[in-house]
Amino acid sequence: MTLRRSAEATLSGRDRSRRLTVDELARQAGTTTRQVRALQTQGLLPHPDLVGRTGVYDTAHLDRLRAILRLQAEGFSLASLAVLLRAWETGTTLGRVLGLGAPPHPVDDDADVYGDLVGAVGWSRARRGGLLSLVPSTILDQAAAS
Repeated sequence: MTLRRSAEATLSGRDRSRRLTVDELARQAGTTTRQVRALQTQGLLPHPDLVGRTGVYDTAHLDRLRAILRLQAEGFSLASLAVLLRAWETGTTLGRVLGLGAPPHPVDDDADVYGDLVGAVGWSRARRGGLLSLVPSTILDQAAAS
C-alpha cells in the first residue's frame, strides 16, 4: 500500500493513465527495449521516473522517442539529434543552431505556385482562381510536392 501511494505521489501532476513500462514504451513506439535503453545511455531520451524498482515513462517520453526514431529514419545521425534536442530543450531557434540569420527569401503565402497566369496570359486573379478551382486538389498537391 505504501508503494502505491509513493507511486501516485511521484507521478502527481502527470497523466497517470499514460504510465508505461519500458516494454510498453518500446512497443508503442515500434522499437525494442534495447533501443530505448541505448538512447537513454546516449542522453537522447530522459530516464524514467522510478516507482519502487520500476521505471515509469509518460507521453512526453513516447513523443520524444517517436520523434527520435522518425528523424533517425530520415537520415539524422545520433550526434545531430543530440544537438537538435539540446537546442529544443533550451528553446534555441533553428537559425541559431545552424548559425544563420533569417531565411534569405521569406515564404510568401500569396506566391503563385502554379505559374504567373496573370502576367503570361493576362488573366485576372479571379479568372485564374476559377480555373484552378476546376483542377482536383490531388493534382495541385502533387504539383506543389514536386
